Amino acid sequence: MPNLPVRRMVLYKHGVGFFERLGPLGSESSVTLTFKKEEMNDILKSLAAFPQGDGQVVNVSYETPEEKQDALSKAPLVLSDREAWLDLVRSLRGCPVRLHVAGTEADAGQERLISASGSGSEFVVSGCMVGLNQIAQKPEQTLVAIMTTGSEADSTPSLRTFLLSQVRGLDILDARSGDDLRYVLDLSQSREEQRSVTIFLDRPDQDLLVSYVAPSPTWRVSYRLSYTPDAPSEGSNAPSETGQLLIQGWGIVDNQLDEDLEDVSLTLIAGQPISFIYDLYTPRFVDRPTVEDEARTVPGPVSFAEAPRYSSLESLDDATLYSLPDSDFDLDEEPTAPGIGGSQFKSARRNLAQATQIQATGVARGELFQYDVGTPVTIRRGQSALVPILGATLASRKQHWFNSEKTQDNPVVTIVATNTTGLTLERGPATVLEAENYVGEAVLSFTPTEGEFFVPYAVDLGVRVRREDGSRLETAAIALGKGDYLIHEQWDIRHTTYRIENRNAYSVVLVIEQGVLSGYERFDTAEPIEQTAEFQRWKLAIAPRQQTEFRVQQRRKIARHEQILNLDYQTLRAYLHDKLINASLFQELRGILDLHQQIAQTQQEIQQLAHKRDRLSDEQEAISRKLKPLQTSGSESDLREKLVTKMSHLEDERDRLQDSITAQEQTRDSLRQQLRQQLQELH
Repeated sequence: MPNLPVRRMVLYKHGVGFFERLGPLGSESSVTLTFKKEEMNDILKSLAAFPQGDGQVVNVSYETPEEKQDALSKAPLVLSDREAWLDLVRSLRGCPVRLHVAGTEADAGQERLISASGSGSEFVVSGCMVGLNQIAQKPEQTLVAIMTTGSEADSTPSLRTFLLSQVRGLDILDARSGDDLRYVLDLSQSREEQRSVTIFLDRPDQDLLVSYVAPSPTWRVSYRLSYTPDAPSEGSNAPSETGQLLIQGWGIVDNQLDEDLEDVSLTLIAGQPISFIYDLYTPRFVDRPTVEDEARTVPGPVSFAEAPRYSSLESLDDATLYSLPDSDFDLDEEPTAPGIGGSQFKSARRNLAQATQIQATGVARGELFQYDVGTPVTIRRGQSALVPILGATLASRKQHWFNSEKTQDNPVVTIVATNTTGLTLERGPATVLEAENYVGEAVLSFTPTEGEFFVPYAVDLGVRVRREDGSRLETAAIALGKGDYLIHEQWDIRHTTYRIENRNAYSVVLVIEQGVLSGYERFDTAEPIEQTAEFQRWKLAIAPRQQTEFRVQQRRKIARHEQILNLDYQTLRAYLHDKLINASLFQELRGILDLHQQIAQTQQEIQQLAHKRDRLSDEQEAISRKLKPLQTSGSESDLREKLVTKMSHLEDERDRLQDSITAQEQTRDSLRQQLRQQLQELH
């Protein structure tokens, strides 16, 4: 059987690989490839064969998706593990066969065992298989019976039996039965978890290239980063913010194939093409109606909504850098920043750069980026390999970054660099070295060429940052609204104070990152060095053993309605004092408040008069109850007359009070009319 080894392998980050196999077929015109059962859908979706000569592919066949035991149970021949020979003989009933029987014709039919030490002679008899006659108590005396015919002159059929133990061979003369036996044997030797795919060509002596996509472990990448700071500026003892970053990238590849990979061309793809599993391997049977045509639904096109676009990062000048008073460092003293500078580190970095030969070159492929490994790789079955794919030295800078949502109290020491390697950096872990020492670890995010990446690798416990948040409302202006309302335009102010303490013996560059509040604008705050729709950043230089504060203030306008008639004189005078309203509006509003106060006083007087009137009515009611039982003559007549006189006086007083109430109500209504008119004249 020809062997088509893997010659090229392209691995992607989303769990698939593209494989190319190439080899000669020799005298064969077909080749069989074996795949795992779970790979078959991808194989059927992507397999392509390219003869390298004049031949053509005529057919590709593959094994049924049935489970092995299910397929064997449905096979025309069923052979058990312990009685395969008996099962075969039973299955051949009615088929033409040729038996090779030990002994001579004279021994036939005597129902005795042939000695293993016999002469070794045998004879051949042909006929149609009848079956077995098995004696349960004596399995060694199982008989096999065939039907034979005589000569042409005498075609009378006859039945002959032989001890099964005498049968030394069996020729199956029926082609179909022979094919059935071969099918069962091929199926039995197949591996349960694997499936075979056979490619047939129209002629032999061809080189065949086969390509396909199959599930594959995603390739990974890990980085080695070595940082060295630039020399301090002349006359400064503070460590330099900038430095050189040596970056090495190693691709990690796993061989999960059932074969060794030898001298394979390897390509690693950064990016993520769309990929999916489509079930082509499982047979589909569609229920069809007897008369009517089947109704099929056509899938609609796939559409994508446009994402919102944001303006690019605006690079701001470093003039916004905050500097604290210079420390009283001794300029003759060596800087005490972490790490070791000088020739020792440069030598180590140079040795690290020369220690590994980078074997990959990068090529942009539209939305994807590929690393072509120049040296063929060899990976044994079940093993993995690390391949150096990246090596470059980048200009970088070391800063302290603080975001209270990511770290509390202390900033993270971060190396910031621009990807000028010309290659795309895939996401992966990074080990950071400085002056030959391990200083921390980080995870590099996916970074295209010319993109900026960040390596936060250690927490600086020598710098403490405390964040304090607060809010307040401030009235910005007052305007007249519709109806009898004032509109207060207010600032909803959110302020954040960062209290920073640098306890280190060297200065640090601190970058504060804070999320953007949607709908708010900055005020009385320095412009950030970077800003997007999600965050904003400020850069500060913090001197050694110093404390400082940095404040961020953001605000938005909100509106509040206040009813004019709910004002009081003190509040109105406060508005005038704070210049939220002018003198003219103040006079108008005071006049309205005067009218409103007069109306309130008039209403109060009306209520008092009404209370007196109601009290007189109660007295009249009481006198009326007393008058009812009194006689109009006799001794009770005097009392009755007095009560009648008093009731008359009460009635006169009640009428007078009612007249006063009516007059006051008229005054109140007139004042209300004046108030409505003045409110209308405000607009």
